[in-house]
Amino acid sequence: MVTLTPTLGLGWLFYTQTKKLLLGKAAFELHSIIDQAHRETALWLKESVYSLKVFSNSYVLSENLERVINTKQSGNSLSAEISPAPLKTITEYLALVQSQFHEYQRLLVLDSKGAVKVQYPESKADFSLPVDWKEQLEKNKMIIGETNSSDLSIEATFLLAVPVLSNGQSFLGILAAEMTINELNSVIKSITISRSAHISLQRKNGSLLSSSRQAQKSDTTPASATLDPERMNNRSNELSIYKNANGSKVVGLSSPLPLLPWNIAMEKDYQQAFREVLELKNITLAILAILLSVVAVAAFLLSHSILSPLKQLINGAPRVADGDLDVQLEVRRHDEIGFTMSIFNDMVIRLRKNHEKLEKLSAVDALTGLFNRKRLMEMFALHIKRYARHQTPFSVLMVDLDHFKEINDRYGHLAGDAVLVSIGELLREMLRSIDTAGRYGGEEFLIILDDIREQEALHTAERIRMAVENNEVIADGKTIRVSISIGVATISNIFDMEKGRLINRADKALYEAKRNGRNCVVLSRSMGTDQLQT
Repeated sequence: MVTLTPTLGLGWLFYTQTKKLLLGKAAFELHSIIDQAHRETALWLKESVYSLKVFSNSYVLSENLERVINTKQSGNSLSAEISPAPLKTITEYLALVQSQFHEYQRLLVLDSKGAVKVQYPESKADFSLPVDWKEQLEKNKMIIGETNSSDLSIEATFLLAVPVLSNGQSFLGILAAEMTINELNSVIKSITISRSAHISLQRKNGSLLSSSRQAQKSDTTPASATLDPERMNNRSNELSIYKNANGSKVVGLSSPLPLLPWNIAMEKDYQQAFREVLELKNITLAILAILLSVVAVAAFLLSHSILSPLKQLINGAPRVADGDLDVQLEVRRHDEIGFTMSIFNDMVIRLRKNHEKLEKLSAVDALTGLFNRKRLMEMFALHIKRYARHQTPFSVLMVDLDHFKEINDRYGHLAGDAVLVSIGELLREMLRSIDTAGRYGGEEFLIILDDIREQEALHTAERIRMAVENNEVIADGKTIRVSISIGVATISNIFDMEKGRLINRADKALYEAKRNGRNCVVLSRSMGTDQLQT
């Protein structure tokens, strides 16, 4: 009894600690995949919102919607006769967008009160914004909601909407799109998972929208199967052990997707997750029955060999949770614990690499290699602060490719991308290391010239214009020559420090260059009011 009691006690302790460790390992793995799914869906949503915002910022939409609103407010008979024209223009614009982007099943334009003004294609199906659409619009500058979550026989779609603003940035209405989740399913299914794990996309009521099980012949889970939320303990982000729709014992967790009306769920086969500890239990019982005489010594050595690496894992996990991705555990053994520690180190390395990739993606435009709009605005804000503190001047150039749509229509979008890449390379070659250039949106580029005044900025803009004019782009065996129009603005007084004022001056100068025949540079002067000089 003196030998058997502590031996059995230590054996049971070893079993429970190892099971707890493997449960933590499974949770860590599933949480890592969930986090990856969150990142991938966040990037997908960001791109979808950005595309819709590009269309909502079109002058075709904002100016015609403003005419419709003004016509309704005027109320005279003459205005009533004019009102169909802008509605027709908006409808044609929506038809053009929908023909190019087939993920938009229906496009709608609503007024500031949420009433539908125009839709394409025409549909008698009911349409309504989420009840909290005003709060979403105020908080997130966009609206997201599910359109047909109650009917499992209809392909799941969701609503994505952004505000439509006038030239003076006043709220005119909403551009809404009904979109399928096909692209989101592709994003979810592209995430790398182990053979014993499954990832699925669910509605809030537990019904399946998509599952990686459907790709495996041995699994017959239907796409319309419903997962009981009670089996997930009604708590997101917490690991649970339960039986899935096939009756298999699994460990899993569910987590809501940020901003989206669905959950992402991960499941891992229980036998695979605890294979080591189940095998270890059988072996341990056999050894205890044969070697009771040496079990006391073995228990002491075993407890020491287990608790030491466990302590490393216990101390390392909170550091990783707090954001310290430089944690590396020293692996001195080659058994299950050593394997677990190696997996832990590998996961930390992957997290660190993913973190670095995300930092890079958040600052760089994927096509041109220049800064993206978010990073440009951060750099612009830094220049404004430095001007306020030290009066260090700087200038901004708003660059736009002339007739870029004609290039896409004539040579194709791949040729258009090649032109944008070429412009990015030219800007990197011609600008100083202290200057900042980035893609502002579509075919527009924004350049911030540090410590540069008007005439120097005008000279730099002219050099860039001439370089682009003389540049040749070879795409698909064809030579393409393009030109650009540039608007130049230099900060000159405290009024230019107002939000977006300096960029707005450069933008107005750019449109003046367009009106002057394109392929030219226009300088905007600020003397209390905006003046333009070619």
